[in-house]
Amino acid sequence: MKSLGVKIKASAHYLPENIVSNQKIIEENSLRLKDQWVKDNIGINNRRWVTTENSADLGSKILQQLNEKADKATDCLIVSTVSGEYSTPATACIIQGETTPGELYPAYDITSACAGLMFAIDMGIRYIQTGMSSVKCIATETRSRYLDKKDRRTVMLFGDGASGVTLAPCDDNEIGIFYSKTMSDGRFWNSIVVPNESQKIEMRDASGIFESAIEKMSSLIEDALTNSQTKKEEYSHFIFHQASRNIVTAAAKNLGLREDQYSINFDEVGNTTSASVGILLDQCVSRGKIKKGDLVCMLATGGGFSAAISLMRWEI
Repeated sequence: MKSLGVKIKASAHYLPENIVSNQKIIEENSLRLKDQWVKDNIGINNRRWVTTENSADLGSKILQQLNEKADKATDCLIVSTVSGEYSTPATACIIQGETTPGELYPAYDITSACAGLMFAIDMGIRYIQTGMSSVKCIATETRSRYLDKKDRRTVMLFGDGASGVTLAPCDDNEIGIFYSKTMSDGRFWNSIVVPNESQKIEMRDASGIFESAIEKMSSLIEDALTNSQTKKEEYSHFIFHQASRNIVTAAAKNLGLREDQYSINFDEVGNTTSASVGILLDQCVSRGKIKKGDLVCMLATGGGFSAAISLMRWEI
């Protein structure tokens, strides 16, 4: 494996305090669903939904955490969100103004659905390679504010949350990130959409989303392993976007992973869109599932169709 010269120096996540059960959603929206059916077939028990907070509020908490854990100095802030309060200004600028007022560094948003944080990391790698020393990549989502609560296909799936990482140059004898790739396939743009007019999630081809996700997750990992000359058995953890329990378990089975090589938090937080992989990453680090020197694979797929993958040796 050949280092790209960039590492994750810190990770962070935040979940709103408000825990929303399946039964609460069913009762408040008079849905013809059973709690146990949702648990058995969708694989979710609870999710976190904001009450008064917005995406900038959640993102500000992540930037604060990252500043406390590693370099407070920031050369660039990249924010992924599909649930910002405004079309303009960028949510990143609001986070910058609330958290580091008066500091003058570039802050901007990107949109790549559930793969957004991974796209931000891929962009951040280029900034570090060209001279920056601290790039903050944040994903912040409050999809609950834009859900059609009467739509049984989507209301149970999505949760709110935020996550992020600090990218920095590798020190001597560190490897950090040694592979990063992003891709999009616009032929499938219409599978899942959020029209500007309604701002509600529409799943127009659920089966197509499932099949595309499984296929691309497997092929991206196989290509990454081949190009990096590593084997899946060497990796302590695979961090998959938590689109659903079924997608994660199907991908893991398709790859022949051991149960201790991947984790699922979808049952308690749902699909937190672009914040998903970062939330799970930081939870695994906090719980000791990922330790210094471990090989880690992060992979996310999302609407567009978009996908991204990073391979790294954990250096914290």
